[in-house]
Amino acid sequence: MDQELTALDKVPKFSSVPGQLRSYDPEQVWRAADASLRAAGLIPSRLHGRYCDASDQKPVYKLLVSNDGLATAFSFRSDIDLPVPWREGRPINDGKKTMFVTGRDLGLDGDLAASRTSPALPRPVKVPEFHSADMDLNRDSIKSWMAAEIPPADHRHLVKANAVLDGSDLRVYPRGHRYVGTMMAPMFRPDPLGRPGMVELCGVQHLMPKVAFHTDKLMAKGSLTVGAFVPFPAPDALMKAIASDGLVSMQDWLAVADKTKPLVICEGVATGLAIQQSGAGNSLCALSSNNVMAVARWVKQTGMSDLFSGVVIATDHDIGRTESGRLKSNAIPRALEDAKVTGFALAVPPAASQVGTDARDLLGQGGPQAVRNFISSAAPAADVEKARADIFLSVKKDQLAAEPEFER
Repeated sequence: MDQELTALDKVPKFSSVPGQLRSYDPEQVWRAADASLRAAGLIPSRLHGRYCDASDQKPVYKLLVSNDGLATAFSFRSDIDLPVPWREGRPINDGKKTMFVTGRDLGLDGDLAASRTSPALPRPVKVPEFHSADMDLNRDSIKSWMAAEIPPADHRHLVKANAVLDGSDLRVYPRGHRYVGTMMAPMFRPDPLGRPGMVELCGVQHLMPKVAFHTDKLMAKGSLTVGAFVPFPAPDALMKAIASDGLVSMQDWLAVADKTKPLVICEGVATGLAIQQSGAGNSLCALSSNNVMAVARWVKQTGMSDLFSGVVIATDHDIGRTESGRLKSNAIPRALEDAKVTGFALAVPPAASQVGTDARDLLGQGGPQAVRNFISSAAPAADVEKARADIFLSVKKDQLAAEPEFER
């Protein structure tokens, strides 16, 4: 398989591809090509980009979409035969036949490409591989959410760190489900097709009632974390309005958000709950410091930032250092960069806070007012950088290279 994929990348794939006058978004091409394959009778498997047919329950077809928006399909059995608009392409190294479609074939509008006589342009940035949402996971998540119960007041994740949180915005899996007792935090991401105001259910974070495998938080298998967030208050507003394809209008959440208060982009779910329940603001939990930028840029690009009294990027107090003096976590330096890029305000816990302190810790130590003070202390990135020289003066740019993992 590695050799086949390498061949598709390195040699011309098609016998005759007309010169395209438009460029096409790989994500849009993927969606359209996937729909075309389903219409031809192929059945998506749980493996991304692989399909079964009526004669075999095992994946026998593979779909690839290149960074320039060209969709290619081939069969592991070398017998691919797809209807129009699919066309035959060049075989790969071992002789397997391929078929392909362009964005134009699929009826997409695309963007005008530069003319052939235009000066050479810089090499485009590589587009990350697009992953479609796991529809089996989505169906189970929606069904479980609708049948679920409010978490018990003494659930592990509602009473940690001496802070009592209200779990009524979340649900626990219902009786009979294999994850009964585990709290569900539904995750949404911007619509991959870029439709304004639309988001897609893309997974669920499990907040477990006890420690298992050395953790009490796990992403459900099939969850997609890039660009994902959990909104507070009332993710239930989105879950109740969600369509069968997993899409829902963000307006359903904006209708219940308090737009007189700031929109706060933070990391963990409990942090977001503490911010929202203390009255400090509405929150979008990005689930990782590495994902804050993606969520913040989306908030800015969609104009959502204009609907609230302000937007704050709130970071945890991750100031622990190694023996050599380097920060153990990149969370605060990344939050600083995110705030500079977007122009949003930055909130860092008070300097006297212990290492790792977040909004939930502040709630447990000083009550709701401590959290409100934390968020109201947000300031432009440059001002925070000067005020917290204890963090930033010794931070080197190469420290930003390492990517922290998503919370587990």
